[in-house]
Amino acid sequence: IDLILVYDFEAGAVQSDGLRPLAPSQYYARLTQRLVTALSAPTAEGLLYDVDMRLRPSGQKGPVATQLSSFSAYQDKEAWTWEHLALTRARVVTGPDTLRHAIDGIIHETLTRPRDRTKTAADVRDMRALIATEKGSENIWDLKQVRGGLVDLEFIAQYLQLIHAPERPVVLDPNTLVVLENLQGAGLLSAGDSQTLKSACRLYHDLGQVLRLCLEGPFEPAAAPLGLKNLLAQAGNAPDFGVLERDLRTTLAAVHSMFDRLVQ
Repeated sequence: IDLILVYDFEAGAVQSDGLRPLAPSQYYARLTQRLVTALSAPTAEGLLYDVDMRLRPSGQKGPVATQLSSFSAYQDKEAWTWEHLALTRARVVTGPDTLRHAIDGIIHETLTRPRDRTKTAADVRDMRALIATEKGSENIWDLKQVRGGLVDLEFIAQYLQLIHAPERPVVLDPNTLVVLENLQGAGLLSAGDSQTLKSACRLYHDLGQVLRLCLEGPFEPAAAPLGLKNLLAQAGNAPDFGVLERDLRTTLAAVHSMFDRLVQ
């Protein structure tokens, strides 16, 4: 789970009011560290969540918790395009109403800022190439990293939001399937492209859920039991595993082609 912790406090506040008073930044840094420890502590049933804090402003070099004003300034002046791509998926999970509304406002303002389409497309392509170099795979069952897989699909949806949201903020939504519906409804994505991407998204997620529930490591078809292959075929609405593999290859190729065509 990717987390960003944002806090705020009244002007003039210099320390907390507990038994061991702390400066606000220290207080929220320690609170965040305890939260992450609680979420990721090993239990008899395994980890609750594998917490990733690298999306916070300035990444691993930045503080674990960020003051609201700093979060706003970072998104306005320093954040890279890939960070704004990730911001399209942001959900404010919890916090005081006033803080939640303020964060939502910053996110909305950031995502509806006018952008240079050519530069944004180049940034997205560069980021995708970097991911392919570091984590790329030719295994069709690496549903996230293989070309035409989830990374390509989500980059398409995120890129289209960034370039169209300034004039059509209705396209924005953290859910990829809803985004594709919104883009089609706004006339920014053809019905055929929308349907292809939505079908691919459902297929990848349905297959991915089965694989995560049934396996701890990578899926190797040659060594997989027949029951698992049949279950995957059922999840992919295919009559058998062989047809599912052909359908998956076709879908991956279609999404890869659409990435090249739409992200420009």
